[in-house]
Amino acid sequence: MKKKTIAILLTVVIALVLFVPIPKGPYDDGGTTEYVALTYRIVVWNCWVPAYDENGTITRFEKYSKTSVYLFPNNFKSNSELWQMELENMD
Repeated sequence: MKKKTIAILLTVVIALVLFVPIPKGPYDDGGTTEYVALTYRIVVWNCWVPAYDENGTITRFEKYSKTSVYLFPNNFKSNSELWQMELENMD
């Protein structure tokens, strides 16, 4: 009985460590927020991106808002690497 209780308790602790996200503070890019766990990362993108006209000049800035989930092993990439992935998916 005692071994079974210890096994259940250990399983719950491991699951908490692997799957409970820890929120990080907002970035200065417009309010992007991250929630990081060991097996995934949730990024709530709220940033300003430039809008270009046909000549390639910046005409205005638009708000980019999206929630993205990055699973293992992409959850260990930096925020700038994840942003590059987002830019590739926007096109």
